[in-house]
Amino acid sequence: MNLFQSPEWEAFKLATGYQKSYRINDILVLQKSLPMGRNMLYSPMVNNEERIMNNRFLEQIKDIARDNRSIFYRLELDVPLHNSSFINHHSLFKKAFEEMQPEHTLVLDISKPEDEILKQMKQKGRYNIKVAQKNQINIVEEKDTKNFFKLYSSMSQRHNISHRNSAYFQKLIDILSTKGYCKVFTAVVKQNNELRIKNDAEDKKANQIPIASVIISFYQDKAIYLFGGSSDEYKNLMAPYLLQWTAIREAKSRGCTEYDFFGIAPPNEPNHPWRGVTDFKKKFGGQEIRLAGSWDLILRPFEYNLFKIAEKIRRK
Repeated sequence: MNLFQSPEWEAFKLATGYQKSYRINDILVLQKSLPMGRNMLYSPMVNNEERIMNNRFLEQIKDIARDNRSIFYRLELDVPLHNSSFINHHSLFKKAFEEMQPEHTLVLDISKPEDEILKQMKQKGRYNIKVAQKNQINIVEEKDTKNFFKLYSSMSQRHNISHRNSAYFQKLIDILSTKGYCKVFTAVVKQNNELRIKNDAEDKKANQIPIASVIISFYQDKAIYLFGGSSDEYKNLMAPYLLQWTAIREAKSRGCTEYDFFGIAPPNEPNHPWRGVTDFKKKFGGQEIRLAGSWDLILRPFEYNLFKIAEKIRRK
């Protein structure tokens, strides 16, 4: 089981837009409402293909779908594409027209000693961590997402990227942090640094300015960089590099052996919207992995095609 199949992730999704949940062979199946009284079923990031590769699993999905008038079931595979057996096993599934989670990712092996992790980074990555340290960037843990959301939403607007509301992220922390599965790390710079300061009265009172923030999950042997945001004004201080290094060290101290940067641009797509953040992530090293991704079991073809057209129009 991974984070996305955990009871805590199930509770989080039920609190942020999904209406029902089921367990089949201990695989989480979520139900989300769609227009016209219909819905979709969805299993996030399944990494155990043995539990889904039997006829009984498929029959139970169909039973739930029939009882709830579901248009389709989307199965998301957290399995490297070249290792997946499912794709050739179930011919009824078609490749989804969109991905719920990133299909390409970058995973860093953090089972090695810290000095070896640093050595396998690109020289620029190591250098930027040192730059942040010399600029007296401090990393603090926060229990709420106020500073994170301010930086995240500002960055999303700069890059013209849609983003979720603040309540979504606070609910994530409220639910997952109860088991220690999620943390907010924020990079702050002291106000008395010789920098051009633009911040609100509350930040001045605290004598520190938040300039970058991340949300990191820790579950079993894997840490995941879920979300991040940073100030464009202070980018020369290289705070995001020190944030990632702090999170990597925290993951290692918890016994994690992998650090997943969770989403990079596909190779050979230089104009992809994620190209900038991909270049940033690659400075830490790691192995690029293409996942098997999302596959749809289409139960109501006509309505599915209408939904597909509507989604493509909505996302333009």
